[in-house]
Amino acid sequence: MNIFVSLDSNYIHPLCVMFKSLASTNNGNSFDIYVAYSSLTEEDFALMRKALGNLDARIHRVPVDENIFSGAPVLDRLSKATYYRLLIGDIIPESVDRLLYLDPDIVINKDLSDYYNTDLKGNVLAGSGHLYNFNEFVNLCRLGIKPKKGRRYINAGILLIDLKKWRETVTVKQILAFIQKNIRILFLADQDVINVLFSDKMLCTDERIYNLDEKTLKHFSRKSADRNRINLDWVRKNTAIIHFNGKNKPWNEPDYKGNLGDFYEKNKDI
Repeated sequence: MNIFVSLDSNYIHPLCVMFKSLASTNNGNSFDIYVAYSSLTEEDFALMRKALGNLDARIHRVPVDENIFSGAPVLDRLSKATYYRLLIGDIIPESVDRLLYLDPDIVINKDLSDYYNTDLKGNVLAGSGHLYNFNEFVNLCRLGIKPKKGRRYINAGILLIDLKKWRETVTVKQILAFIQKNIRILFLADQDVINVLFSDKMLCTDERIYNLDEKTLKHFSRKSADRNRINLDWVRKNTAIIHFNGKNKPWNEPDYKGNLGDFYEKNKDI
């Protein structure tokens, strides 16, 4: 499997927790991990290698010019490194035709083989929503995306990507031009960019399994979720990827208020 991550040194510890969880749940799989960065150190890469333990995994360093997105908007909790995933068409070898992008702030809870081998049905990428009802409607309209049945605003923290189709669809030059033209509406940074550029080329996957965050857990824990209702026992048995997105992070809070903190706790010692 090909994995892609992008980060700066502030996210080394969460990334290593993610790598440890990957190693403990995907022991029978082989990985090529592409790390896009502009300011990591030899010590940072040594920590990554340690976290992967005996997993059959190779780390490929992908240095990026930190000035390439100098004018792009970012949120307080994000760095410019979040934009590096938009460069995959140019910075990943042509021989790589599929990869799984993973944010550093996640924990792997199950084998990823089924997800990695998902039939994309001609789409460029697969991802999961994490907004519901009016909030999702507002974000689609904000970006000029016409709401319709089955269309979601995708959380870009976990993306399964057909790189061949990505390269055929958009270039880095076009992406940079789009950011400059639409800078005032990109409230959620490169996530907005991905949602606009690929709005008709995305396969929606089950966020309960492949991108479960606290907001999603709360949404599907309600009685109104009916047959889709879940609880923590269901999560332990079924969820493959848990995502600590948003501003509240278990590694920053001595008393984390969310319900998914135990999944981070059991992997944090590296």
